[in-house]
Amino acid sequence: MSLVNLAHCCSHLQNASLARLGLTSIPSTNLLHTLMLQLQKSGYITSVAIGGPTPPPPSSLNPILDPSVDTSDSSSSSSSSSSSSNDQPAITQSNVSSRRLWVGLKYWNNEPVLHKMGMVSKPTRRVWVGFRDIEALARGDRSGYVRGLRGIGESMYLTTDRGIMEVREAVERKTGGMLLCRVNGV
Repeated sequence: MSLVNLAHCCSHLQNASLARLGLTSIPSTNLLHTLMLQLQKSGYITSVAIGGPTPPPPSSLNPILDPSVDTSDSSSSSSSSSSSSNDQPAITQSNVSSRRLWVGLKYWNNEPVLHKMGMVSKPTRRVWVGFRDIEALARGDRSGYVRGLRGIGESMYLTTDRGIMEVREAVERKTGGMLLCRVNGV
């Protein structure tokens, strides 16, 4: 898991959202794909599609997330194979480095829904939290140097042994993990 790629993705999505882009691309990794599906589930972005260096056709950009789809690590491989079966060639060793995730950004009243996105864990300092610390963060209390969720539309994502999930979902499942990023809406 490369937190450097995640840091680049966070800054890219924040800049693309503030630049009012409708569609942008990021490198295709399992971590980023699962995180983008979680952001789509939370309502920050409209669509996620796996494609090549050129944007996929508009028909493959499905803005509706199927509620029956589980966004754990096992489903990311099955959804990526279904996305790549459209008009895109199969993923092989020769073209795996050119695969991109095409992300549709969301706007409400001419303002970006994804207003600010930043890292919590950094490549030089990874922040691991237990269940009690996650409860405190979800309540809005500080846990160590990490401030809690206080703003409206604010989310924090973490990676666990059960996949990537939002902090409130981790409280429901009573699990801990490594904090990845914080997303602020408008």
